[in-house]
Amino acid sequence: MTSEPASSSAPVRLARPERLVALVAAIVGLSIQGDSLLYGILPLAAAGLGIPLGFVGVLLSVNRLVRLISNTWASTLFERFGPRRPFIASAILGFLTALVYGGGWGLVVFVLARLAWGIAWSGLRQGGYQAVWVGGPGVAGRLMGLLWGIIRLGSAISVVIGGWVFDQYGYRPAVLVIAGITALAIPLAWAVRWPEAAIHRPQPSIAKAAEKSRSLEGWRVALADPAQRWMLFIGLQKLLFDSILVSTAALFLKQQLGTETPLAAFGLGIGTAAGLVLALRWISDLVVGPLLGALSDRVGQLSLAGLLVIGVLLAVIGAVTLGGVASLICVALILVTSTGVNVTLDAAANRLSVTTPRPHLFIGAYTTVSDAGSAVGPLLAYSLGAATGFGALYVAAALVQAGAVTLFWWRSR
Repeated sequence: MTSEPASSSAPVRLARPERLVALVAAIVGLSIQGDSLLYGILPLAAAGLGIPLGFVGVLLSVNRLVRLISNTWASTLFERFGPRRPFIASAILGFLTALVYGGGWGLVVFVLARLAWGIAWSGLRQGGYQAVWVGGPGVAGRLMGLLWGIIRLGSAISVVIGGWVFDQYGYRPAVLVIAGITALAIPLAWAVRWPEAAIHRPQPSIAKAAEKSRSLEGWRVALADPAQRWMLFIGLQKLLFDSILVSTAALFLKQQLGTETPLAAFGLGIGTAAGLVLALRWISDLVVGPLLGALSDRVGQLSLAGLLVIGVLLAVIGAVTLGGVASLICVALILVTSTGVNVTLDAAANRLSVTTPRPHLFIGAYTTVSDAGSAVGPLLAYSLGAATGFGALYVAAALVQAGAVTLFWWRSR
């Protein structure tokens, strides 16, 4: 089988790019369901599986750590072979990892499956970014919002269906049901016909020179320009802030609300209140993300991102200083607004990538630094945050985010 044809000039944009993006997003949304399910039921089932509760956090984050390496692998493979074969292989690997979660083959096998999922996710996400390329820079925000909205719908479906099966029948049946749903991604991935607009090839001279230092080429490309370096820093800190907040929101709200919640009259406590607030994240990805993505195509990704990060900072200050129900509302606003920040900045990175000599490798570097921020966030939150208080850590992280994005926007004008 041969690779997709190389592109010697700027690719022709599809008239209906939404179709490809929606199909690719659906495949990724099916594939991610095994991973998403673990966040809901693994802490509850850990004792029965012989997994120490303290090790659950390691299992949930090890897939992010391996992506610090596998993102570069994926970007190189997609560049060399085109998206079809690596994307199909990623969907197959995603299904196999979901199947292994329910196999009961021990902790070591479970860790290996989580590592394999991290590799699969690197390929699936790379495919998603390349699907967004088909629309060109003018609709990058709208397509990025559509991509992540559909992907997060898959996560929401997994948590609801898998959680219900877990309550009724236990851990293993829940995992196997979700693995069966995940398998649907494979024939869909096989059916995708990738257009030329989704493929970018480096010039032969660039590709030949890159062979001499393949392992460092992605970073050389990504760090070659000041704007690209800023974009990488922003990619790091946006998920650093995001993961700090999401991993500690329940504990923060417990501190701010105590035992009395707005749902206390219905016999529901802090766990439900925190869960409902975090659930807004899924809804935001489905609704707010595409809307703000489309708006960013009109006003500019960095302009809108600058306004949003200032809004996040103000909401963080409100959450920390107001207390009570007001803190609950502010945390909800932060989560919703952060969805727009992520979509607009990802769209800005995607637009920037196609101006570089090797777009695949820039995306690989961008997703790698994002994964680094996502992996470090919870560790920072439960070490430094325990000493300084979550509120102080929230404000500091939000200040760094707002400063980095607004300064980049100002310098790019």
